[in-house]
Amino acid sequence: MIKTKLSVAIAALGTIASTGVFAQNAVPGPEVEEVVVTGSRIARDPLSTTGPITIVDSEAIQRSGVGTIDELLTQLPSMGTNGINANDNNGGQGLAFVDLRNLGSARTLVLVNGRRFVSSSSGVSSAVDMNNIPVDMIDRIEVLTDGASAVYGSDAVAGVINVVMKKSVEGVRVSARAGSTEDGGGENGDFSITFGGEGERGSFIGNISHAQRDEITYKDREWAGLTSSMSPNGNIFTDYGSFTVGDDGETLTSGYTPHDIGQYMWLSGAMERTAATLNGTYSITDAVELYGEASFTTKTTNQQLAAQPMYAGNGLALTPAHMSAEVQAQLQEAWQAAEDAYQIDLAAYQAAHAAWVAQGSPEGLEPKMPAASHGTSWDSGAFDVRLRPVDGGTRDYEQTTDTYRLVTGLRGDLANGWGWDTFLSYGKNEGENSTSNSYNKARLTEVLNGTSPIANPQFLGGIGADVIDYIRYDDKENNEYELVNLGASLTGDIEAIQFQGGALGFATGVEYREESGEFNPSPETQSGDTFGNQQDATAGEYSVTEVFAEFNLPILAGAKYAEELSADFAVRYSDFDTFGGQSTGKIGLVYAPTEDLRFRTSVSTAFRAPGIYELFSGSAQSYEYLIDPCDNGTTNKDGVGSNCQAAIVQSGNQVPTNIGGNPDLQPEEAKTFTAGVVWTPSFAEDLSITLDYFDIEVEDAIQSPDLQRILDDCYRAGIASACERVVRNNNGAGQIIALEGALMNIGRITTKGVDIDVVQNFHYDAGQLALRAQATRLLEYEEFNSQTGQTTDQLDYIGTTDTAYVKWRGLASATWYGNGWDLGADVQHLSDGHSPYQDVPSHTYLNLKAGWDVNDATRLSAGIDNVTDREPATTSGSDWNSAYDFQGRYAWAGVSYQF
Repeated sequence: MIKTKLSVAIAALGTIASTGVFAQNAVPGPEVEEVVVTGSRIARDPLSTTGPITIVDSEAIQRSGVGTIDELLTQLPSMGTNGINANDNNGGQGLAFVDLRNLGSARTLVLVNGRRFVSSSSGVSSAVDMNNIPVDMIDRIEVLTDGASAVYGSDAVAGVINVVMKKSVEGVRVSARAGSTEDGGGENGDFSITFGGEGERGSFIGNISHAQRDEITYKDREWAGLTSSMSPNGNIFTDYGSFTVGDDGETLTSGYTPHDIGQYMWLSGAMERTAATLNGTYSITDAVELYGEASFTTKTTNQQLAAQPMYAGNGLALTPAHMSAEVQAQLQEAWQAAEDAYQIDLAAYQAAHAAWVAQGSPEGLEPKMPAASHGTSWDSGAFDVRLRPVDGGTRDYEQTTDTYRLVTGLRGDLANGWGWDTFLSYGKNEGENSTSNSYNKARLTEVLNGTSPIANPQFLGGIGADVIDYIRYDDKENNEYELVNLGASLTGDIEAIQFQGGALGFATGVEYREESGEFNPSPETQSGDTFGNQQDATAGEYSVTEVFAEFNLPILAGAKYAEELSADFAVRYSDFDTFGGQSTGKIGLVYAPTEDLRFRTSVSTAFRAPGIYELFSGSAQSYEYLIDPCDNGTTNKDGVGSNCQAAIVQSGNQVPTNIGGNPDLQPEEAKTFTAGVVWTPSFAEDLSITLDYFDIEVEDAIQSPDLQRILDDCYRAGIASACERVVRNNNGAGQIIALEGALMNIGRITTKGVDIDVVQNFHYDAGQLALRAQATRLLEYEEFNSQTGQTTDQLDYIGTTDTAYVKWRGLASATWYGNGWDLGADVQHLSDGHSPYQDVPSHTYLNLKAGWDVNDATRLSAGIDNVTDREPATTSGSDWNSAYDFQGRYAWAGVSYQF
């Protein structure tokens, strides 16, 4: 078999499902055209990339039946599980974030046509919501798993996801897709119209799409369930026992009764999205082209949780004085029973102790004195009434976001063959979030202290309707994020500098970027009157000016023992107005001793600038369980610290803490090393085996500080910088009234692993069989906190609701391409691990798909995902990790027609 550069390039770069199609065309022919691929601005043979790239093309996306691209990308073994998806009902806000190497969404750069896309404004985060990119407009997705800050700037720590949009289409293409789960819930569908045209001097392509996805509730899944100690009638917790309140609000029974809140909860949120996109080009002259891109997406997402829990720790300060005489009498009776039992135990102890003393106090036989844990009276000590205003309705969350993007630019060719490009892009994401059936703590306090217009308010046996109406409100907040980006670049070959393999490739350019964002919580949240944490408003902006240069050295080509030897060098300087300058660089090398064997390696530095939320987030109040080193009580087992002004009795273990942004944050810095080999043996037709090793270390990672360590450093070690974060009343001799816990550069993350990719295509008279197996073996994932000196080994760790650092992730596929039809199967695997509570087994999913080209204009497709109906294993008994499938067995079908 004779292999062209194109067939080998496809093996080297890789595609998810189109390998068989490309391999069919692997016949002798002309050399492949040099193109620009993600990870460099220099046009080159695709074989010469120094970093591993996975390509997902439009055909693979269409055959997968997904409604959003994150659904497909998260199947790739190189992707992480620290993003956000539809399964994140509690706190996910309807977002779809992706990340590479488990390093977090903020450390993965997302591009559209090689340019930055505006970040989501929910909380002023620093990640792109993949819901805002229309699926039918995508030509391919290039996933670079290599540090690329020297090429693209900040955020490209773990790698780059570049979504390349279609450039043109002739006529009109209409497509529709619908899917449904076997167990109910999660029904979804989308409708899309793509249109375009080409002329002598230009082309355009447009798309209008609408998509909808329904929620999946706990009731839809037999394996899901959740109970709570907060109940509609109330549960009372005291030092002398817990009690269930009856429907009448007067009768108590011993022991609390868990309440089934799963009946009100959703597992996966709902979404409705409409998008419009228009892209085009126009050749002003034979050497100058004008281009433009415009898109608008409006999206509404919803989540639902059970009614607001209320208890002593979050503001429900119900005391025995608020109880009826009947309830007080029953509590007093219960305390008396505990007191009587204690006195009996105490008398027995005293007798036993006297006997022990009379016998000479033999060592190891001293009786244990019973603890008076029930308190000194029935109405003293801990008293916690736990309620849930079920009659007031569920907490219904809704986010409405609009995303705009405009790009315009000029590009062309100079007389010497060099290319140039200038662009200006603007993006804006704005949203409004609401939470129905929220409750105002200030108004609740009025009810409890008798200053409200409500006489004889009811709490036990169900909160009264008049109380609910008085304290209930709908919480409203708004946010926005803006991106302005402009740049100019120049690329070409410096013919005056020649190597045996060709001229020196060169690219240089300058970019300027402004990012700004704001997040405005409701007045109730800003004042601290909600049952959530207090949160100040956030607003901030920053700008950066950057210059960059790249060089490609084609040292050898077609030589003996050196089919290719090339080197890449890249450097970038970024000047931020927040923290100053930052330089990054990259060195890459490709060596192919023969056409069959190719080695590649790269060493690079990368960085991530702190985002607006991290820099400028307003203070948010939290109550953390901490031990005051100045407490002289029994909980402080290490004794009163030597730097304490006075010994005190700590008022509970919840310390008021202010968390939020830190304008003094510095950028995270990273070092990335990759080394790989691509083997395409000439003795086997269309077989490629790829092996890549990666080693990433992130320094000065932005993390929340260890608050207990701050207290200990101040009052035990006398460290002044730690003491500056603590505020006490009584001139420093009283209780802690504020502990500053702003973000700090105190982390280090190290991860290492191996990617494996094997592709084999077989050709027969009746069709083609394409086989592929991809896997990532995680060798190491450690997090180090420089503040505490503690290293956490995350390998095999699976979080209760998100993150899964499993050793193995795999994706295998087999597709048969017949004459106008195709049939395929995918197998996705995540190996076992352990959560904080229990071992978690491995998960394997089987997906089937089929397609039929009815004629030149019509295509039908269908599939069944999770054929075996694999249920997610629980991580705690009542939690499930969002990395696993919540849908269960799911069937979908689609049709497209080309006019």
